[in-house]
Amino acid sequence: MRRLGLVGGTSWVSSEHYYRRLNEGIAQRFGGSSSAPVTLWSVEFGELAELQHAGDWDRVGAILADAAGRLVETGCEGIALGANTTHLVAGEVRAAIGDVPLIDLVEHTAAAVAGYRTVGLLGTRFTMSSTMFPDRFARDGVATLLPDADEQARVHEVIYDELTRGVISDEARRDYLEVIAKLAAGGAEAVVLACTEQGLLLHDGDAEVPLIDTTEVHCRALLEFIAGG
Repeated sequence: MRRLGLVGGTSWVSSEHYYRRLNEGIAQRFGGSSSAPVTLWSVEFGELAELQHAGDWDRVGAILADAAGRLVETGCEGIALGANTTHLVAGEVRAAIGDVPLIDLVEHTAAAVAGYRTVGLLGTRFTMSSTMFPDRFARDGVATLLPDADEQARVHEVIYDELTRGVISDEARRDYLEVIAKLAAGGAEAVVLACTEQGLLLHDGDAEVPLIDTTEVHCRALLEFIAGG
């Protein structure tokens, strides 16, 4: 198996989710006591969250690029960013790791939504206000719908004030399902859960339209990489 370097801590909850999913996947595939060869570099999320909200994406990029570079130095054969929002600085990370591949969450999610005409998108305010997912989806003819401003604020609030701290509430679940219902009424044939922790709040089958969890999509690709696929 190949060793994966995971840039995590964004948040620790998401890193725990990735680590568990990858190890469960490898155990299922190879059986016995098999586990995933993963090296985790966990950044300090409090610092990173402050930088994100201050709009200092240059510093965010520098921190994540440094982390990825250090993982390469330890012998990791591939790098993954264990969050959606951090892919806003994927270019800086790629520049830091040279020929070592970055297993890109956005690219794999685009493949997962190909075939739909329109999808909804839920994530952090930074993700929803960027063109990262919509532009990539549009290359395959897939349009993207977003919640309105108030709904985006609520989605973002739940992520940073609850989910990244390990808090899962029924109130948040109800609010999310209402937002998803509105996206579906507006023409979304599926909704992309474009934040790692959202997959802990909702699962496919909970809403009237399919829910595409980017973490599940990403982990499937990471498992293929680790297994040499």
